[in-house]
Amino acid sequence: MGLADGSPADWDDVSLWEINPEAGSSIVLRQVSCESGDGIELNYALRPGSDSWAEIQMPFRGSWSEKVPVTFRLKADSSASLEIKLEDEDGTTFIRRVDLKDRYKDWERIVVYLNSLRHAWGGDRKFGDLARVYLAVAGRGNGTLWLDQVGLGKPGLKASFSPLGPDLDPDRKKRGFGFRQRRHKEMSPEDPLVYEWIKRIQDESSPDKKLLPSMEDGVFQTFNNSLAAMAFVLKGDRERAERILDFYSDSADPGNKDPNLQNFYYIGQERGFFQNAVLKGGTSSVYAAQPGSDRWTGDMAWLLIAYQYYGKVHGPDRYQRMSGLLKNLILSFYKEAPPGGYIRHGWRNGDAKIHEDAGHPEGNLDCYAALRLAGEEKTAAKIRQWLDANLEGDGLPLDLYTWRALAYGKEAAAVLDVPEHDLRFRKILEVRGQPVMGFFHTGADSAENIWLDGTGHMACAFFEAGTAPRGNFYADQMDPFLIERNLGGVITKALPYTANQLGGYDWVDLKKGFISPAVWYIFAKNRFNPLKLETH
Repeated sequence: MGLADGSPADWDDVSLWEINPEAGSSIVLRQVSCESGDGIELNYALRPGSDSWAEIQMPFRGSWSEKVPVTFRLKADSSASLEIKLEDEDGTTFIRRVDLKDRYKDWERIVVYLNSLRHAWGGDRKFGDLARVYLAVAGRGNGTLWLDQVGLGKPGLKASFSPLGPDLDPDRKKRGFGFRQRRHKEMSPEDPLVYEWIKRIQDESSPDKKLLPSMEDGVFQTFNNSLAAMAFVLKGDRERAERILDFYSDSADPGNKDPNLQNFYYIGQERGFFQNAVLKGGTSSVYAAQPGSDRWTGDMAWLLIAYQYYGKVHGPDRYQRMSGLLKNLILSFYKEAPPGGYIRHGWRNGDAKIHEDAGHPEGNLDCYAALRLAGEEKTAAKIRQWLDANLEGDGLPLDLYTWRALAYGKEAAAVLDVPEHDLRFRKILEVRGQPVMGFFHTGADSAENIWLDGTGHMACAFFEAGTAPRGNFYADQMDPFLIERNLGGVITKALPYTANQLGGYDWVDLKKGFISPAVWYIFAKNRFNPLKLETH
């Protein structure tokens, strides 16, 4: 009962699957009756307040080839994404993400071959013998999935998804200026009300008027506050930058004994700052970690960059101690991994554990840039070796192209052609009656949506690459997304995080501004490269 066509084993038995939720999330499996016999009911509740995941996994023992698909029947009541992951014997993991929102209300057959998945992490990037199968839900909220006839299918079954690969724009090499050419001779001026919005958010959102919440909400992210501090320095607003940087500097107390306090230390141990914090009690100026938050190395790198930028403009003395603490923490996480080495992850899941088993390319790009700015050229060079050995292909997240160009400079300009020429990344949407072009966050699991951060990345990266007309064009593509916001009786303008809620962004409030796209808008309009601290 419950066998997929040609399957050597009955994977519909819930006892075969191990449950592995991220801290703060939960997953419950039930054996239920389906049309073909026993099936699986998967109920999940993802950690509130931020993206999370919960998965089931099963070891595989038997023969397998790339011509054999994983297949199952699926029904869902979910707004999350389903992640289908295959892992080989050395930890190489390939993944396919499937958007569940408003889909699979009735039973549908899913047939997935290896060529419809992309390398996600681990191992040697080449898939060997199948060792483990994972099914995960990722995103936000609660929901239910029903699975039936789970197993291996017969070779030749029609695939549910096309093989992953580029969708090259026939106009990608079109000459001249204009929308199809993706070039503007001049850039439209920056709207000053965006900067006014950032200032009002700082003044309106907490009793101490220091940190900025990311989406006009109560979540204060270290990454977004690092970006905001840099925007204040760029605009010559030293006092506002110091409010943010002073907060983090003052929150490095070796005597801290509260494990949830937004503090660099815990009982004398240097751990770094949490990614996400909330006001403790809502009325004080004390910030506590959001449940399950990481102390992510990438955030420490961006905060160090913010301190380096302040020091470059106003002198290094004020924050010399905090800069040294951040730099030394990052260096302490370094691991040799020939060729070169990488910076490990940092504390995970509310300090439940430290580090992952493999390096994270995005975080290491952050650390490469931060350590170079801090004068740690030798370690940065080793990280660069590791990155160059691990960043291959056309299905990476967008920022692994844009941030490479920003961090490496003109020598990496060619990597921008990957997302800029590929219509899996580059999208055209209608915004307020006019066509607008921008970028989704990945080409591997694409959606008809635009990620405003990524569009700002591309503009700044093209300025760094010496291709100003392209930089002008993408900076201008952010203008139609400006939304009017009335904050404390002051009219301002902001940008939402994405153009719509497709592709796993149902958590975005499209009527509210988000800090990071507003800052990237300012960076782009000022031709500023935040990973080299240079203006072009």
